[in-house]
Amino acid sequence: MRRIFLASIVGVSCVLLVAQGAAVVSYVSASEQDRIITEYQRDAFILGGRVETLLETPGRVDPTLAVLVNKYAAAGNTQVIVVDSAGIGVLTSDPNELSLGTDYSNRPEIASALLGNVTSGERWSDTLQSNLVYVSVPIINGSSVYGAVRLSFLHGEIDLAVADKTAILWWVAGGSLLLAAVMSFVVSGLVTRPLRRVESQVNALALGDFSGRLPEDAGPHEIRSLAAAFNSMASKLDSLIRQQRAFASDASHQLRTPLTALLLRIERAREALLLDPVSADARLGDAEVEVERLTSIVEGLLAIARSEGGSHDVVPVDLAVLALDRVENWRALAEERGVTIAYEGPEHAVGSALSSAPEQILDNLVDNAIAHSPNGTAVLVRVREHKDDIELAVIDAGTGMTEDQCKRAFDRFWRADSTKDGSGLGLAIVKHLVELSGGSAALVPGRGGSGVVATVRLPRIQSS
Repeated sequence: MRRIFLASIVGVSCVLLVAQGAAVVSYVSASEQDRIITEYQRDAFILGGRVETLLETPGRVDPTLAVLVNKYAAAGNTQVIVVDSAGIGVLTSDPNELSLGTDYSNRPEIASALLGNVTSGERWSDTLQSNLVYVSVPIINGSSVYGAVRLSFLHGEIDLAVADKTAILWWVAGGSLLLAAVMSFVVSGLVTRPLRRVESQVNALALGDFSGRLPEDAGPHEIRSLAAAFNSMASKLDSLIRQQRAFASDASHQLRTPLTALLLRIERAREALLLDPVSADARLGDAEVEVERLTSIVEGLLAIARSEGGSHDVVPVDLAVLALDRVENWRALAEERGVTIAYEGPEHAVGSALSSAPEQILDNLVDNAIAHSPNGTAVLVRVREHKDDIELAVIDAGTGMTEDQCKRAFDRFWRADSTKDGSGLGLAIVKHLVELSGGSAALVPGRGGSGVVATVRLPRIQSS
């Protein structure tokens, strides 16, 4: 991209400089030619004034005029011819003086000058095999024309003068082009530097380094937006990779023990199948328990994986109506275990959460509460509205937990009592779903150390 930017700027600058330079050179060439011809016309009038007395007196000879003409011609590399009123050459810069006495009246520029006109132009010289530029002026005194002066010189004189003038212009153009190249190189570096940083971070990302981030406060708006999008993508990829690694690590660690126990029980059941069928049947029953535990673990892991990989769009949910519905749904199981379950809260409380997440959250919390509640105790599902969020609380009167245990309760596969059934994933799923919904979850000991209070806060949608 930098090379394209540099080539574009230099190319456009080159085209503009060439186009502008060609126009300027053409103008300078025309101006320089006009200036030189004007100077020669002035010189011709001066020479005409000096030789006027010679032409006013026919037959007069003045050697100083010949010296003057030759000196002027030598200084300017110019050919000088002075004719009388009849067009006959009387003075010349020709060292052989071949032009003296020659009739020039048939030359257009001489004839025009003898009529009182100032003439200049250009024509081809067969003698010199080159273009000649000439200037012819009349020698006038009053209304009388006594003769004419013609100055001629090679067109190369004009070319040299124009070349001297335009050389400076081309040097300036070259310097401008070089400056444009340097500036475009610097600017392209400044423009592409953020993109090179992006490229570097993308390459690092491809190699597995998810720690790099791009500054979001440098560069133009487009670069800042690109940096923000990249950082968001890198953070999500980093989170997904960490979750996948944690999933694989947790799954391999937690499944290894029940699988080993299951294999051992099956081997012992096979050994006892012929000798002790009753013992074999008991061992197969234990194996079924391990299979159920494995199923619970796998389902929990899959639930977390689905929530991590699915859509994270939140939807409005009436948490009060939902809580009352889940209380009624769990009432039969609670009564079967001798536990009373009740709801406390408003009729309506609209919040936002992932689709179907509140049901899973409440089901896990209520299931835990009922499982750890002794016979004759109660479970309370409470909903409270706050300014910015809605609080869901499930309160039980079970054996309770310490503060340290409450802090660890949301870790995957952690169980306060390893002798009891359970995968240790229920509260981990709750916390994960709550955080994806933009809320928070907490677990604290109940009053007097009896039971626990599981609290979930989800964003509230203000009623219009």
